[in-house]
Amino acid sequence: MGRMQGIIRWMDRHMVVVDLLLFMPLSLLSAVIVADTDNAQGLLFAVPAVAQVIWSQIYILPLAMRRRYPQSAALTFVALCMLHMIFGPSLMLTDAVALVMLYSVIVYGDPRNTRAFIALSFVMALLATMAITSSYTIGSLLSPSDDGNSWLGYKSCSTASRSIVTLPCLLDVSDNASAVLILFFVCLICVVIMAFWQRARMYTVRMMKERNASLEARQREEAHIAALAERRRIARDMHDVVAHTLSTIIVQSDAGRYAGSHDIAIAKSTMQTIHHESDTALRDMRRLLGIFEDAGGQSSESVTDSKDSEKESSRSGSEQLAAAPDAAGNPHFDDALVLIQEHDRIPLNPAIVHRIDGTPEPNELSDEASTAAYRVLQESLSNINKYAGRNAKVWVDEQWSSTGLQLNIRDDGLGAKSSEDGHQAGFGLMGMKERVQSLGGSVRSGPLPTGGFEVQAVIPFATRQQDRTTRNSDSPADAALKTRVPAMLQRLRSKPFDQAPSAAGKRFNRIERMSQWSERHYTLIDTMIMLLTIILGIWSTALWTPLITLSDLLPVTESSAPVSAAMVILVTVPPLSFRRRFPQSCAAIIVIASTLQLLCIPDIFIVNMLALFFLHAVILLGPVKRIRWAIVTAFGMCVLLGIKLFVATYWGYPTLILSLFKAPLLNSDSTDSLSASLTFAFVIGLGTMALCGATIASALWTRTKGTNALVLREREEALRQEEEQQRLLATSMERDRIGNAIQHEVTSTLKAVKQKAADGLNTLEQCLDNPDTDNTLDAQESFAAIGKEGRLALAHMRRLLRILRESRSDGDLGTTEGNAAAGGKGSSGDTAGLELSPAPTLEEQLRHISKV
Repeated sequence: MGRMQGIIRWMDRHMVVVDLLLFMPLSLLSAVIVADTDNAQGLLFAVPAVAQVIWSQIYILPLAMRRRYPQSAALTFVALCMLHMIFGPSLMLTDAVALVMLYSVIVYGDPRNTRAFIALSFVMALLATMAITSSYTIGSLLSPSDDGNSWLGYKSCSTASRSIVTLPCLLDVSDNASAVLILFFVCLICVVIMAFWQRARMYTVRMMKERNASLEARQREEAHIAALAERRRIARDMHDVVAHTLSTIIVQSDAGRYAGSHDIAIAKSTMQTIHHESDTALRDMRRLLGIFEDAGGQSSESVTDSKDSEKESSRSGSEQLAAAPDAAGNPHFDDALVLIQEHDRIPLNPAIVHRIDGTPEPNELSDEASTAAYRVLQESLSNINKYAGRNAKVWVDEQWSSTGLQLNIRDDGLGAKSSEDGHQAGFGLMGMKERVQSLGGSVRSGPLPTGGFEVQAVIPFATRQQDRTTRNSDSPADAALKTRVPAMLQRLRSKPFDQAPSAAGKRFNRIERMSQWSERHYTLIDTMIMLLTIILGIWSTALWTPLITLSDLLPVTESSAPVSAAMVILVTVPPLSFRRRFPQSCAAIIVIASTLQLLCIPDIFIVNMLALFFLHAVILLGPVKRIRWAIVTAFGMCVLLGIKLFVATYWGYPTLILSLFKAPLLNSDSTDSLSASLTFAFVIGLGTMALCGATIASALWTRTKGTNALVLREREEALRQEEEQQRLLATSMERDRIGNAIQHEVTSTLKAVKQKAADGLNTLEQCLDNPDTDNTLDAQESFAAIGKEGRLALAHMRRLLRILRESRSDGDLGTTEGNAAAGGKGSSGDTAGLELSPAPTLEEQLRHISKV
C-alpha cells in the first residue's frame, strides 16, 4: 500500500495532468471516428472531417482544469460550446463531456454559484437544441443541400423552396426538437442529482479528513496536556495525602508538648498517632507515585513497611483508626467518621457537631465522587486545625437529596483574621475545587461575616441514581432483558459518525440531505438492497440461473438444481445487510458457504457473484492486519474452483466430495481430454482471479485514497485509541519521572518523622515504666523535635507543590523562577500553551527556587 499511497499523492499534486490523461482516450476515439465521416451539419455551414477533429480536441481541453479551477473551466467550456455551435458542427461525439463539466462545477465549485451554473446549463441545452434542430432539419444557413431537401428527409418538408414551411413540416420539426430537448433535460437532471448526492458526501469526507489530520497533529500536544494533568493530579494528591499528614503531625506534636507535662498516657497516645500517620503517609505516597508495587508484587521496601505497620498496629490496638481505601487505594466518604474521630482525639479540640439531613446514600456516589467528598472533609478539617485557632468549634452538615450530597463544614474560629499572620491560601482549596468541578459539582469557600470559615461542596450522584427507580421496579431478569435487547439492536444498527452540516456555509438541499441520510443509515440501505435483490431474483429467476452447469453429470438434475440454488441463496444473500457493519463476519460466512458449495453442490450460480461485494467490503473496511489473509483466502477459493472444474470435466465428478469416495471415472462419455479439462479449469480460475484482483484493487484504492466515510471513521477511531495510548504513556512517563525525583526526598522526610516518633514512644514508655523519674522534659523535647521536623518537611512539600502547580513548561526554568520570585502568584493560564518536554529534573528546579 505504500506504493499506492505514493501514486495517490502524485495524482493529487498533478490534478490537471491526471484529468487530461483521463480524457485522452475519449479524444483519440473521437478523432478516429470523426476522421472517417463526411461533412457534418453546422448552423452556418457544413464542417469537414478535419475541422471536426480539431473542434473535438479543443473541446476537451477545459476538462483538464475541471477539479483545480472548476468555475473557470466551466465558463471556458461554455464559451467554446457557443463558438462550436455557431461556427463548428452542431453535434459532436465529445458533446457528452458537457455533462462531466456540469458535474464537476457542482461538486468542486463554489456552492454559492451552483444555481447559476445549473440555470446556465439548461439555457445552453435549449440553445443546443435550436442549433441541432436547425442544422439537421432545415440545413446549414450558408451552405444549402444540393437537392434542396432537408437533411432528415421529412416528407412534409420536402419542398423546393425552404422559405416556405408548411404546418405539417413545422409539427415534425417541433416534435424532433422537443424529443432532443427532453433528452437533454433528462440527462442534465440526472447529472445534477448525482452531483448533489456526491457533493454532500465529499464535504463529509473532507471534514473527516481534516478532523483526522487534526487528531494526528495534536497527538504530541495531547501528550503534553496529559503530562500536565498528571502533574496536577500528583500535586493535588500529594497535598491531600502528605501535606495533610504533616499538618496533622504538627498539630499533634504541639498538643503533645502540652500533654507531655500533664498526662503521659495522653502523650503516648498522641505519639502513637503521629507514628501511625507517618506510616500511612509513606504507603499512600508510594501508591500515589505508582512505585508501591512492581510486576512481581510488592517491593521489598513495601513489605518491610507493611511488617512495621503490623507491629505498630498491634502495639497501638484499637486506638489506631484509618480510612479503608478502595481497590485503587483511594479512600471513600464511607470513612468520613474516621476523619471526625481523628479530629476529636486531638487534645484541646472540642468535639465536632455532626448532623445528617435526609437518607444517607453513599453507595450512589461514584468512586471519584466519594473520594472527592472525603478529600473535601479532610482538607477542611486540616485547615481548621491549622488556622482556626484553639478551641474552635466545628460543624459538619451532610444534606442528602435525590440529586446528590451537599457537604457544609464551618467553624467559629479566626476566619478572615487567620491571614493576618501573612499566610495565603494554598493549593488545598484549589485541588478541592478541581476534584469536585470535574464531577459536575461546585465548591464555595470563604470567611463568615460573624467569624469563622465555611466550605460548601455540592457533589452530584452518578448516573446510576437516575436509573434506580427502574432497577427497583423491575426484576433482575426483566432488567437484564431490557438492557440486552436494546444493546443488541443498537449493535446491529449503523455505527454513527459526524457529517458535514453544510456546503461552505450553505445549507444542504433535499438531495444532499437524502444522500447524508443514506450514508448515515448504510445498514438499512444494504438491507433494502438485499430485499430488492431477492425480489428481482425470484421474479426473473436470475439468482438461481447456473453460470456453470455440472449437475447434468448426476442422475437427477431437475430436482436437485433448484434445491441447491435455494440453499445457496439463503446463505449468500441475507449477509448483504451487514456486509459494511460486520465485514469480517459476513466475509467469513461467505467463505464457509462457498467452500461447502464447491465441495458438495455441483453448479455455480449467478448469485455467487455477490461474493465480490463481500470481498470488497472486507478489504475496504476490515482491519489492516486481515487484508493479506483476505486476499490469500480469495485466491485460494479461485484455486479451489479450478480444481472443482478440472475434477468435473476430466474425471466426471460434479462435486469434490464424490471424488473422495468413488473410483475415478476415466474414459467416461461425459468427460473431456486432459488438455481440454486443464484449459477450461485454468481459464475459468484465471478469470475469477482477475475479477477478485480487480475488486481487491478497487477496495485498496478507495481505502488508501480516503474517499469513503466509513474508512475515515475507522481511521478516526484508531487515531483516538492511539491518542489515548499516547496520553497514558505520557502520564506514566511523567509519573515515573516525578516519582524518581521526589521519592527519596519525601520518603526520607516521612521516615525521619516516623523514626523520631518511635524514639519519642520509647521515651514515653520509659516514663510510664519509671513513674518516679521526671522525664516530662524529654517528652516535650521529643514532641518539639517532631514538630520542627514536620514544619521543615511541610515547607519543603509546599515548594514541591508550587513547582508542580506553577511550572507549566518543564523546559522553561525562567517561568518557574519568575513565579517563585513573585511569591508563587503565577496565573494558571499564563503559560498554558508552553510545552512540557524536554523537562529538567525537580532537583534543578528546587536549586533555582532556593537561589531565589
